Amino acid sequence: MSTAPKLLVTPGDALLPTPIGIRASGFPPGSRVTISSHLTDELDVAWSARAEFVADADGVIDVASAPSEAGTYTGTDAAGLLWSLQPPCGIDRRFQIEARHVMHTAGRPAVDPFEPLRFSIFAAGERELRAEATLVLRRLAEGIAVEPVRSGRLRGLAFRQRDRSRARGAIMSLTGSGGGVETSYAPVLASLGYDVLSLAYFAYEDLPTTISRLPLEYFAEGFEWMRREFGARRTAVQGASRGGELTVALASYLPQYVDGAIAIVPMYASSAGWDPDGKGVGGPSWTFEGREIPWAEPQNPLSLDDMRRLAEGQPLGYAATPYYRADLDRPEVREHAAFPIERTRGPLLLVSGVDDQMWPCAWGSDLVVNRLRAKGHPHPYRHLALPETGHWTPLPNAVTSFTQTVYHSLGKVFLACGGTPQGTARSSRLMWESMVAHYARVFD
Repeated sequence: MSTAPKLLVTPGDALLPTPIGIRASGFPPGSRVTISSHLTDELDVAWSARAEFVADADGVIDVASAPSEAGTYTGTDAAGLLWSLQPPCGIDRRFQIEARHVMHTAGRPAVDPFEPLRFSIFAAGERELRAEATLVLRRLAEGIAVEPVRSGRLRGLAFRQRDRSRARGAIMSLTGSGGGVETSYAPVLASLGYDVLSLAYFAYEDLPTTISRLPLEYFAEGFEWMRREFGARRTAVQGASRGGELTVALASYLPQYVDGAIAIVPMYASSAGWDPDGKGVGGPSWTFEGREIPWAEPQNPLSLDDMRRLAEGQPLGYAATPYYRADLDRPEVREHAAFPIERTRGPLLLVSGVDDQMWPCAWGSDLVVNRLRAKGHPHPYRHLALPETGHWTPLPNAVTSFTQTVYHSLGKVFLACGGTPQGTARSSRLMWESMVAHYARVFD
């Protein structure tokens, strides 16, 4: 007796990092079944993923345990139909070069980070057997107000819990060398129940256009704003890439504000400033109390034109890690420019990609840990080194098809990132669980 095919997605409406189950049933045992996912972004680009399965003896395909034999991914991967989404052109770098939206340059769907993502899921078998379902993933939960911040010289976005009946922790979230405000992690962190300030520090409104001689006192004002406007008794900071380096700097030089920190793909010392307007190197990155923070001055600095020329000869773009390693591994830099991270007063989580081709963040994170061990640091610290992962560290269920390279939206250059799309997606779950546990330790 035949049954109609069914497709069950659980939960059907959830926060972005939530594990999603996809189960098809009612197909003939041993038959081939294709399950596909579809998402149309704000520029009407239709992203899709597909996987081919063989129904088991009960006519069931559980994506979490059934291997995909072909499609946009192969093997067993519960999130494969989400991370392997691709535009119609596939993984073609021209898609990034010709992009009209900054998220397309990074190889991600152009979506509003505060609006739900709506997926259509289909299961198609032989003899026109077919089933469908929908999935809604959210970065921003209900009950959170998103407000622009323009207070004195501070610029950014605040994610404020509307329920003010209790005190809660507050997190400062920082972007990397792309500038602007950080909107990938911040809304999801707010959805955990924290107040979040996504503080811009360059390339946003009337802020500086370069990462060069930026005063750490600006971020001290940000922490004071969080204490005043959020009523926060404890504050933490998180950033990725140059924001990860900055997170280590803030934990070192402003420990009175940092009750916990997560530095994602960071560096152990201050690297050279970033000038996306043509020069590439822009002097020291940070200052404190009117003085330059010691930094690794490049021995053979490259202009953006140099980087573009090198990128043309490399299939995944310019791989900067060897150049950064040469500058940052000099004895004088290791001795005089390492951040005094032992000053930090709260738990520290360092997250690195073992195959980072942008800069040697796993090596740099190990140096941070070695310094803390040598100094007998009393607070918890951990280095989470993610295998098969490069410079991109997205949240679970995010698209990772293009994570091996990025077309830098400000520098207009292809930069190699490293890792693999599937490995990056696998590691994202471990990173997210570690982040949740870290903030529970800091605030709960």
